[in-house]
Amino acid sequence: MKNNSRIIILIISLIYFIIERFLLNNSPEVTRFMEFQLVAIWGVAQYNSYKKFGLFSLYSLFLVGMFIFSIGAIFHFLVSGDDIRYIERGFGNYSFSYRTIQEALWAYSVFIMLTYATYNFLFSKSSSKAVFAKRLSGNEQYYKIGKILMWSFLAFQIYKGYLYFNAFNANRVEIFLLGNMANPVPTWVRFVASFFEYGYYFVLASMPNEKSFKKYTLLYFVVLVPEILLGNRGMFGAFALFYLWYNYTFYRKMAIKKRTAFILGVVMLVIFQLMEFMRDGASNGLASVSLTKFLVDQGISFYILPLYIDYAANLQYYLYPFFLYTIFGGFTGYTGQSIEVLQHNCGVGHQLMYTINPDYYLAGASFGSSSITEIYDAGFVGFIILSIFFAYMLIFFEKRFVSNRFICFACLMIFSHFVLSSRGSYFPSLYAFVKLFLFYKVILFFMRHFVSKGPIVNIKKINNGKIY
Repeated sequence: MKNNSRIIILIISLIYFIIERFLLNNSPEVTRFMEFQLVAIWGVAQYNSYKKFGLFSLYSLFLVGMFIFSIGAIFHFLVSGDDIRYIERGFGNYSFSYRTIQEALWAYSVFIMLTYATYNFLFSKSSSKAVFAKRLSGNEQYYKIGKILMWSFLAFQIYKGYLYFNAFNANRVEIFLLGNMANPVPTWVRFVASFFEYGYYFVLASMPNEKSFKKYTLLYFVVLVPEILLGNRGMFGAFALFYLWYNYTFYRKMAIKKRTAFILGVVMLVIFQLMEFMRDGASNGLASVSLTKFLVDQGISFYILPLYIDYAANLQYYLYPFFLYTIFGGFTGYTGQSIEVLQHNCGVGHQLMYTINPDYYLAGASFGSSSITEIYDAGFVGFIILSIFFAYMLIFFEKRFVSNRFICFACLMIFSHFVLSSRGSYFPSLYAFVKLFLFYKVILFFMRHFVSKGPIVNIKKINNGKIY
């Protein structure tokens, strides 16, 4: 009976949004209503996700990421009354019609509604007992491999961070423009240093006790600081949320209290803005920090969809649907920003920037990506199907994080992808998955000859007798 009522509500909601889609116009009042509608839908989804799935569940944190990189800007415009149609960036100013903005707001509303309804249905269908009954146990061999790799290649990772920091500070634009051709770190250094990262992945896959997890997470974070100082806010934010999520998922406990989480959220917003000042070379201090400015600056990801709506008919190098970019793009070998890249890869950020302003694109400027824009490109039916499938992917990986050793090994990469998906691609990179799997198997093959397998540590022992 409960499932039947959910289906009825979903059908009514879809009918409502279909009708609304045909009523879009150039009215500022309708635009303001749709701003309110989107913020309200996000708020209801976030609250219900917190109550049903937990504050640090994957879906809840995905919604947090969506607020930071898209919905937060809409919230600002709704509360302040400012005109949502205009954006100003260092590489150009853009304006949109109310009709275009309404269409983008509509798409975001439908996406959140469908992902929440689907995730809620799938979560209820597979009860929490069934999900956690097949949990992996701690693995002492993986833990030993992880420790050996992290300590053995620590110096190379520090050296890589040093080279990145110096080079990006000196010539950031050229590095983004030419991609791997202008990479400031020699290939051999990047290759050797990557084993430090793989070592951390093995520690995660071993399901260590909480003390060991915190120890090696701190080591991993400290070594990443040079890259974070370059202004990589996404890396910093995703890693901070990952720490909270891992504690919640594998130890079944809140790493921090809810009130503390809120305070840290505000602190994170301040840190993000300071990192932006640092990245742009500005000398602004704490006095220049503004929540309004932060929300608007981060909300640039929302505007990728209005830009797509206005310029879709003018795309010059459209090879295949944008949502397939991370399936095919990594295997072409083309990186950076050039005509050659456009002719072989079909990334929404590349294609849009070149279509709107080729000179800016070839000078290294880019809008970045947006998973919602990628699937909106698939047409109305495709958008509906892919919105539903997104929730299925979240449930799929959430189950396998605790039941599949390789997925657990790759959990940081997968988690970061979904939390940052509102400013990234729809699918995780297939190329990155294949490469990671090959390294995983090769490392296991060679390291098992040097590391005794030892006992498979019981999860109760791993977690000091606490059952989760």
